[in-house]
Amino acid sequence: MSEHGWFLDHERYWVATNEADAYPLRQGDLIRDLIVDGERWTAAQIVHPTCELGKPSVGRVQVARVRALDDIRDAAGRRLVTLGYRDIGGKHVVAVAHTFFLAPWPNHDKPAFVDFRELATVERNAISQEARAATMTHDCRVSWIRRWIYFRLRLIMTFARVREMEARRIANDPRFEGPRPEWAPLAV
Repeated sequence: MSEHGWFLDHERYWVATNEADAYPLRQGDLIRDLIVDGERWTAAQIVHPTCELGKPSVGRVQVARVRALDDIRDAAGRRLVTLGYRDIGGKHVVAVAHTFFLAPWPNHDKPAFVDFRELATVERNAISQEARAATMTHDCRVSWIRRWIYFRLRLIMTFARVREMEARRIANDPRFEGPRPEWAPLAV
């Protein structure tokens, strides 16, 4: 990721398929083949809740629609989604803030994007390890949270600042499951 970039290098997006079972479902993970209001979504990304998906009290899950990058007809529009910003007079200005670029994931060789404007809630039982198409890395989730904060609140935060906040949250969560990022050791 460059100093001005929104997104990670492609190889830093997804947990390797042979390691994914060690990670519980979380915000950012992709789910395949959901039916939303009678329409089939090829894929969706978990938006909310994040680490509470295993709690019995969670009955519904918020997801955002995943679309193929090729759904954007013009090359300039695809480039804006891929970069997340445009250059205007030598300054990087956020572009298409309602999107998050998705590098190709295991068993899916084409890039895509999440449209934060296309949100839905689905029954918790539609979200499962078996339905998971890809498991987001901790660093990619930080990148996702950074973009989400900008989309929702129009606050520009650095990757380092968001990772620091996420590290504090994870370090103080005694029920955190799955492999911990090295940047969020258990608080003592």
